[in-house]
Amino acid sequence: MLVCLDVGNTHIVVGIYENDVCKTYRLSTNPHITVDELGIKIVEILKFNNSEVSDYEFIVSSVVPQIDSVIKDMCKKYFNSKAMFVEPGIKTGIKIKLDNPKELGADILVGAVAAVEEYGTNVLVIDMGTAITLVYINQNKELLGGTIFPGIRTSFSSLFSGTAKLEETGFEKPKDIIGSDTKSCIQSGMVYGYASLIEGMVNKYHDKLGPFKTVITGGDAFKLKELLGSLDDCYFDSDLLIKGLKIIYNKNK
Repeated sequence: MLVCLDVGNTHIVVGIYENDVCKTYRLSTNPHITVDELGIKIVEILKFNNSEVSDYEFIVSSVVPQIDSVIKDMCKKYFNSKAMFVEPGIKTGIKIKLDNPKELGADILVGAVAAVEEYGTNVLVIDMGTAITLVYINQNKELLGGTIFPGIRTSFSSLFSGTAKLEETGFEKPKDIIGSDTKSCIQSGMVYGYASLIEGMVNKYHDKLGPFKTVITGGDAFKLKELLGSLDDCYFDSDLLIKGLKIIYNKNK
């Protein structure tokens, strides 16, 4: 059985593949988690998933280096398995055309692999998490680069911490784009503001590159889905990175 771990700054997504059927679970990321804490959590998830096999393989995409050694030791101690990490040298089928390819985040690469496999080349991948990343892969499977800016919660968390009179507000769609109180004004910025930002950036990419497909993933993506309906040839895929991990595992198995 294959267990995929997508380790982000906010969450660890656990994807469990059994007979090509995938179920996903989400844990909070704790950079100080111990081997036993993580091992027990993964074991409990597998029990909840009714996984009865004893032979597990792990593949990991991580942007939190503090957790990497914990995952390696956890896999060895609890599952007698050596985790495969997405890192320089692993086979992906993607050519990285960056000034410094080693700077590319594992999560961005995994998303690119899955997007090309699932939706084809000439694709812009948008991942909406702690950071929002846009990355373009051309028809030759060349990853040419992209854009990074703060995620919705990251940006507004900074706003709340830096202003005395603004109270923290949940990420929800307001009744109207024109807010009638402080809370709804902030929510308008969160929802309509970021939807406009994404739409504007995609259009800027179209101005430069012409037509392409857009694939959007990440924890906050689906809350903006109905507002991004004007984007042409656009797909939303919540499990994109987990799919990418399985594809990379099969290429390197």
